[in-house]
Amino acid sequence: MTLDGFLSFLALFIAFYAIVSPVTRLRAQLHLAIQVPLALISVTLVLYFEFFSLLGLPCLLADAEACAWLIFPADGSFAPPQAAFLVVFVWMILAWCLNVLLRPGPGALVAVGKIVQTLLYERRFAELLDFIGPHLGLVEAAAERRLLWQQVHDWLSDANWLRRQKIRTFKPIEPEEDEQKSTKVGIGSRLHERFRKRIRWTKHFVPSGSKAQSNAESIARMLLRSDEFRKFLVTMRPDALPVLMGIKLQPRFDFSDKVLRDLITDSGCRLYQEIEQNQNLASNGGYALPDENILLRFLFEDAEVAHKLGAWKPIGDAVINAIRAGTNSGYAAYLNDRADDFEGERWKDIAFVGTRYFDIMVNEAIRQGVPYHMWLFYLPLFVTELEQIYNTSAQNVDTMAEFPTRNARLMYEVFDVMGNWVRNIRHLDPTSPQAAISDMGEFSSGVIPADAAVALGNAMVTVALSDRIGDTFASYLHDCVMSDISSLSRDGLEGRMRAILIRTIVEGGNRYPPARYGERLKTFVAMADHVLRGSVKDYTDALEVAASESRRRR
Repeated sequence: MTLDGFLSFLALFIAFYAIVSPVTRLRAQLHLAIQVPLALISVTLVLYFEFFSLLGLPCLLADAEACAWLIFPADGSFAPPQAAFLVVFVWMILAWCLNVLLRPGPGALVAVGKIVQTLLYERRFAELLDFIGPHLGLVEAAAERRLLWQQVHDWLSDANWLRRQKIRTFKPIEPEEDEQKSTKVGIGSRLHERFRKRIRWTKHFVPSGSKAQSNAESIARMLLRSDEFRKFLVTMRPDALPVLMGIKLQPRFDFSDKVLRDLITDSGCRLYQEIEQNQNLASNGGYALPDENILLRFLFEDAEVAHKLGAWKPIGDAVINAIRAGTNSGYAAYLNDRADDFEGERWKDIAFVGTRYFDIMVNEAIRQGVPYHMWLFYLPLFVTELEQIYNTSAQNVDTMAEFPTRNARLMYEVFDVMGNWVRNIRHLDPTSPQAAISDMGEFSSGVIPADAAVALGNAMVTVALSDRIGDTFASYLHDCVMSDISSLSRDGLEGRMRAILIRTIVEGGNRYPPARYGERLKTFVAMADHVLRGSVKDYTDALEVAASESRRRR
């Protein structure tokens, strides 16, 4: 390689660096600590060989055989320009391998933080997402103090030091293990603890990793607390949301709440599309979650994820707020219009989609045996808010229709979903935590079918005592509840569930309604089809008993 050739190579390299993507250039900056010394050594060797006639030094080694490898042959079979070319070739291969194979270490977090800050400031969110993706694992590990030197330092420092760090930083604290286990320490454990205490002084020679932890926390805060970046993800790159929502650091909870709130308030977003496309039923109850529904799979494939994130609150609050603000926004007028075209509009309706979201979430919790109710009690609140704006006074509304208004159709959907949760008891294995229905009939805050029965009773109180909902539609919803009762067997687990459902409907859930509630239920029973009424004689008998007790108390 001649000097002109080397200069041409440098010019091409600079031109290539100028045209590559900004993210590639940013990633290259993370390896400057190795790439710069390699480049300096290579350029020095190339210049030495290019000017060998001026700079060449004779071999001064005493061993003639060794000198034979360090001097150029006299016959010119291997000349200095060829050596320069070989240096450039090896340099290119080494530089490429280092850039591909090397992964940034804790020391690179400072540079990563600066790059993230710059990209956020310049609103280059697409580049930021491509850049930060490969480094999120390092950021999370450093913030959680899972890097090797951090773990060694914590082990040497104090047995409880790491837990105090979890409180100091923003790593969520997991429940403690059985406290009794800590009192049953074996001989080996005691020897291990004595050994650790004797060498504790060596912690001063082990890097604490606190700087890497601080830098990682700063990067996580910048990513998860940027409103503009979050809105870009929601609208343009929803496929990347699960990665950031899955970071096991404290800011993810606020980030997840805001993401879900943004999603449910945008009827054109990815969440609405996935819920509409997620209607196939699973063989054991609930819904199948196809691979393409990345948001729903992230939240509900393991329902504990939704449990830990509290994935019900932003959705439930958004639905309630939308209904409450309906008078001013026009949503109330829309709901109180005829429901003729609701089939084509429902997948853009926040209340309907929010109800289906809860349906998928709660069904997955039932199927997976998550010992929590997933705040299914939001659905009776939906009914309460819908009742507050219920109005059938418009001239084009047929009060005798199955669903006089869109509002009535939404109420039916809520009742149907809650009834489905109760009926899903038939799909449960008796050993499932969700099948642990108390024989004493006590309400459990973790058994979803039983809690769904309570929620159904609460919603029935709202409908039965409403001055806005006419008897015709209220009776129709009561017929739906009687159908839920009728669908349950009288034996075994279903029999116990049937008894609980009857009791919660008769007693009005946990709302303790006035005596007028029982009279309204008896009115609805009288309005029901005689075949349906005959299939729930245990329910009608329970109503009569409750009415008799009420009269005695008077």
